Amino acid sequence: MSAAIPDIHDLFATLAEHEGKFNRSFSLVPSENLISPLTRAAFLSDSFSRYFFDEHEVFGRWNFQGGSIVGRIQKEIVTPLLRDLGRAAHVNLHAISGLSGMTLALAAYGGDPGNRVVTVAVANGGHPDTSYVAQKLGYVPLDLPFGDYDEIDLDALAELVRTRRPSLVYIDHATALRPLPLHDLVTTVREAQTEPVHVHIDSSHVNGLVWGGQLTNPLAAGADTYGGSTHKTFPGPHKAVLFTDSEDTALRLTLTGVNMISHHHPASVVALGISLLEFAHRGGREYAARTIANARAFAAALAARGLAVQGRPDEGYTRTHQVWVKAPPEVNPYEVCERLFAAGLIVNPYNLLPSLGGPGIRMGVNEATKLGLVEDDMERLAETFAAVVLRGEPPEALAGEVAEFRAGFTPSFCYRDDEMRVAWKRFADTLSDDRSQYVGGSVHDARS
Repeated sequence: MSAAIPDIHDLFATLAEHEGKFNRSFSLVPSENLISPLTRAAFLSDSFSRYFFDEHEVFGRWNFQGGSIVGRIQKEIVTPLLRDLGRAAHVNLHAISGLSGMTLALAAYGGDPGNRVVTVAVANGGHPDTSYVAQKLGYVPLDLPFGDYDEIDLDALAELVRTRRPSLVYIDHATALRPLPLHDLVTTVREAQTEPVHVHIDSSHVNGLVWGGQLTNPLAAGADTYGGSTHKTFPGPHKAVLFTDSEDTALRLTLTGVNMISHHHPASVVALGISLLEFAHRGGREYAARTIANARAFAAALAARGLAVQGRPDEGYTRTHQVWVKAPPEVNPYEVCERLFAAGLIVNPYNLLPSLGGPGIRMGVNEATKLGLVEDDMERLAETFAAVVLRGEPPEALAGEVAEFRAGFTPSFCYRDDEMRVAWKRFADTLSDDRSQYVGGSVHDARS
C-alpha cells in the first residue's frame, strides 16, 4: 500500500517549525546570513517568474520581453552599486550561487582541457568541490603549496608556476581565520610565469568584509578577477557576482556565462539590489568592522572559559568572521553540535579544520552581527556554548534563556519600519488580491 500523499498543511507545519526555531536561536554558521525584511519582497514579485537577458549578452539570438522592465534594476541600480562597492570596472551577475560562480570562473579562465589549475587543498582551507569541478571540466588540479596550514610557501609557489605552467591560479580560501597575502601571492605568480597565468580570488566568504573596507580588494592586489557568493559575510540573497577591470576578461566571462547559465534569477538580482542599497546607505562599513570585532570578542570569551580556540592569540585568534574550536577529547563534535542546536546555538561541525587536520567546530558571527549583537553580547553566546560543550548541561534547560535573549534582537543595518512602509506601499498597491492577501501584515498596513 502506498504512503499517504502529504497535503499543504504538512508542508506549512514544517515551515512554521523552521521559522519558530530560528526565531528562538542564533545561527553561527559562517556560510549563512539573514536577508532583511524588505529584501524578502523581491521573492513575492512577478520578477521571480521572468527571464532577463541584457542585449549585449545574447547577440541577437533571442529576446525575452518579460524581463525588460525589471531588468532596468540590474542595469541601472545593481550593476553600478556593485562596481562602486567592488571597486571594479566590470561586474558579471550570471552565477546563481557560489558554486556556480566557481564553475563559471574555472570554465572561463582555465583554458583548454588538460591545462593545469592551482587550487587550495581542503587541508589548507580550500573549498571541498573546487578540485572536483576542475577535474570535471577536464583540468589537472594542483595544490597551492603551504608551509604552515595557513601560510603560503611563496618559493614553492614560484617553482610550481615555473615548472608546471598552470593556466589558472584559483584561490578558494574558504575556511580561514587569516586572509592570505594576496599582493605577495600575485607578485610571485607574475614574476615566475613564463606565459600568462590568470589569477582569480574566490571571495565568497569575505565579500562583505572586502566591500566594507576591512580586507584587501583582490583587484587592488593585482588579481585578474575575483568574486563569489552574496550570502555569507555579505547579508544578501543566494547568488554570486564576479569582478574584473579588464574589458576582454569581462567579455570572456560573459560569453561563458551565456552558454552555461541561461536563467540567472531576476528576483535574486532585485533582492541583491535591496541588500546593496542597505549596505551602502545603512552602515555596511560599520557592519563589516563590527563583524570582525565580534569574532575576536567571541573567540576571546570562549578561550577565557577553557575552550580550545584555534588561531593565534596575539592576533585575536581571527582576522575574519570565523571562529574555530577544537572539541574536548571526550566529546564527539557532531554530537555536541546537535546539543548546541537544541540549546539554540546553530553551529557548523566541519571536517577537516585546517588547524586540526580533522573534525572541529567552525563558526561565524556574521549573522549574529546582522541581528545587532555587539562585542559584549558575545559573552552570553560563549557562556551557553561552554555550558553545553564543557559542562554538559542539558540543552533543554538552556534553550529558554537563549530564546529570551534572541527575542531582544531584530535585523540591523537595514531599512527600518517607517522606510519600509513607504517602499512596501508602492509595491503592494500593484499586487493582485490573490497574491497580496498572503503577503502578511506589512502590505495591508502599508495600504491602510
